[in-house]
Amino acid sequence: MNQNDLYQIEGLNFTKGRKTEIYITQEPLGFKLLDPLNLSFKLLVYWSDETVLLDWNDYIEGICSNGLYFRLIYQGEEYKIHGSTEQLDELYYFCSGKFIFQKSNIFIKNSVIQTNSQYELNLITNVKENKQYIEKRIFSSLTSQRLEMSNSFNTQLGQDNIPEEVRIIQLLNAQNCPYIMKIQSITYDGDYYSLIYTNKNLISLKQILKMQKMGLPLSFVIEILEQLLIVLNIFQELQIIHNGINLDMINYSLESNSIVVCNFSSSTFECNKGTPIKGNTIGFIPPEYLNKYLISPQANIFQLGTLLYHLLFNQNPFGNDPQTQLQNNISGKYNILNTNVDKDIIDLLKSMMQINPQKRKTPKEYLCSKIFKPQYRSKISKNSFLSFLQENRLSKNFEFEVENENPTIQNIKSLSINKKKN
Repeated sequence: MNQNDLYQIEGLNFTKGRKTEIYITQEPLGFKLLDPLNLSFKLLVYWSDETVLLDWNDYIEGICSNGLYFRLIYQGEEYKIHGSTEQLDELYYFCSGKFIFQKSNIFIKNSVIQTNSQYELNLITNVKENKQYIEKRIFSSLTSQRLEMSNSFNTQLGQDNIPEEVRIIQLLNAQNCPYIMKIQSITYDGDYYSLIYTNKNLISLKQILKMQKMGLPLSFVIEILEQLLIVLNIFQELQIIHNGINLDMINYSLESNSIVVCNFSSSTFECNKGTPIKGNTIGFIPPEYLNKYLISPQANIFQLGTLLYHLLFNQNPFGNDPQTQLQNNISGKYNILNTNVDKDIIDLLKSMMQINPQKRKTPKEYLCSKIFKPQYRSKISKNSFLSFLQENRLSKNFEFEVENENPTIQNIKSLSINKKKN
């Protein structure tokens, strides 16, 4: 413990309006409140507890009276936690993306970018900062299984009123999962939950393939594949089925030169596999969704294999028209077009696209492939592709251009995400 962990609190078994000192320590599951005299336990506030709501509005709007503070609403009780600017800023950053915040009035909606039955995508402005953000307001009624978290982040069953998409994002942020779309905050306005993002230039893999018609450098393909396997390894550990590993959902950041996994609207926990499988793209549907096999995070691997096929050959492995794609997708029928591709990569591709999910390897096993070894990578260079990206940077005129009639967040060419990388 140090002096920076020492805060003041109102409402913790004391007369209303009276402050007392309290230690707050950050934990993977949330934060602990301890008595500074004997370090006895007072409260453990889990981000997964659906009764928890953090109200930072007075602090971020600059209207605090009698010191700086934020409000903690927990199991029907309200507490005021006071601290210095440095303390509250640090705690705010720690809580962002994990805890749910009371939505602030400083966000004003400018326009609706897109709306459908699942969510509404809005352009909003923080009037205090005079800065624009993207808000994804979630309408979906599908709720998650309750997350009763252990130190190993195992999940236990129980019904929860928080949308499953929010729960998945909270869990991934708590695990500091790399290469996912980072958010400014998760908010609740009394009716709906929202995800708020800040700006960062992104380009979808679909757009990259359209621009690079002669094919992608092998080094770039391998780099994307490795980054996605790192993400899918975490999904595997947390029992998350993404349901959207495809050309639209995976973006590339020109600032960090890394992939960004976007949009968890169709994602689900494996423990929810008894519910109907949410939307998928024809040509990327894991065969087990329509056959007798158990649905598990191995479905992510099949979708990654299909994505890899696109990156290598710039076409869908199952055909050109939707009907043919669907038929071949279900049966797992495809052909390898280019025998010039390295045999190790083709073997990895075939393994990922096995019809039987039990015959696919885990992400961790694929990451041990020789194609990710330094000796293999030393033979190839990605410089030509990075130069290509820099020469074809998207202009701000395309910031909110939508590509199709059923767009998802990643179709916005300059989508907002937090600039700080985990």
